Amino acid sequence: MLLKDQLLSILERSHQALQAFVAELSDERRSAVGTYEKWCAKDNVAHVAYWQEHQATRLAALARGEEPPPSPSHFEQANAACFERYCKCSWDEVQAYADLAHAQLADAVRALEEDVLAAPASDSEGRPLWTQVVTTCYTHPLMHMAGYYTEHGQPHKASQLWHQWGELVAPLDDSSEWQGLVHYNMACSLALSGSQDQAIAALRQALEMRPSLTTWSKQDPDLGSLHSTPEYRELYAPQYWWKAIDANPQAEALADQFMRALAMFRGAVKAFPADEWRKGDTPYQRPAGLALHLVESMHGYCALKPGEAGSRDRFDMDWEEKDSSKLPSQEELLSYLDEVEEKLAGFLADADLTAAEELFRWTGSTLLSRAAYTLRHTQHHLAEMCLELHRRGHPAPQWQ
Repeated sequence: MLLKDQLLSILERSHQALQAFVAELSDERRSAVGTYEKWCAKDNVAHVAYWQEHQATRLAALARGEEPPPSPSHFEQANAACFERYCKCSWDEVQAYADLAHAQLADAVRALEEDVLAAPASDSEGRPLWTQVVTTCYTHPLMHMAGYYTEHGQPHKASQLWHQWGELVAPLDDSSEWQGLVHYNMACSLALSGSQDQAIAALRQALEMRPSLTTWSKQDPDLGSLHSTPEYRELYAPQYWWKAIDANPQAEALADQFMRALAMFRGAVKAFPADEWRKGDTPYQRPAGLALHLVESMHGYCALKPGEAGSRDRFDMDWEEKDSSKLPSQEELLSYLDEVEEKLAGFLADADLTAAEELFRWTGSTLLSRAAYTLRHTQHHLAEMCLELHRRGHPAPQWQ
């Protein structure tokens, strides 16, 4: 089947789902009046139609060989303007608007050539145009319908929507990024239906395939039933991190940012070919030494008492050591990082972050300042390693 035909089939299924959503609403929910902070059913339908109309306008311009109009620079302002425009409209007016937006989007897709749909979109970080079409015509509407169902005590209906979504869109692309999204939404479907073990398994696959989903997955209400399970918590952090995460809001925020940075750091260490690991024109271009400096510094800044952690208690050498062969291997460095990461988690969990800084006064006036300084130091040298990967023609770790 042609890509265009697949997209049109998905677009039609999406519109049918939206029509069913409206038809099933009780009189009470149809007559509800929403606020911008808490949308009613009609507000959700108008919002979906607004963005479908916008996408149809952009695609129609592409089909004519013209530059598409830009997307709003402030999405929140656009959403607020849409709400103000349609919140006082009748259901008939909003449904007519949704039907028109659907028809316009379908016409715009029909007018596009296959190669245009498969080519990277100008504003999507290299992703093909068809992914924008699927997002606007199907994924985005389902997010709002599923969210509404979940809010109103009908998670089984939300689950059905995401299950159907997965069946329809999975065949479009076998890339890890796309399949990661498919697994993620299937995890939402399974969580909403009460299948916790299967949901955890699907979520684990999703995060391995597409790590950029990690941050949103922690907030997604569709996964709320999993939050208290040990298996869910283990997806995001080893057990030793959870003491810091649960300690207080400041420690939780720092733990989250450190875990992201250290996951990227691990990726950077692994990305260097073994025969390049100890090579570099300067100490700051030599991955082994730079990584050692980063981990040793982190280790030292974990100290809560004088003499608690020396700066060189694992490898008795200067990170600028001229004899590169003495520097730790990637495996040795990562093993050291495992040890230091656990110490860092313990520092964040046990430290009184409001206490005065006594050991490392250059980091700031409190232990919170020291933690922030350590995070900045880590990110600074991680960035240098990523730049060196790019300079050598190797892929750097994905931003988290």
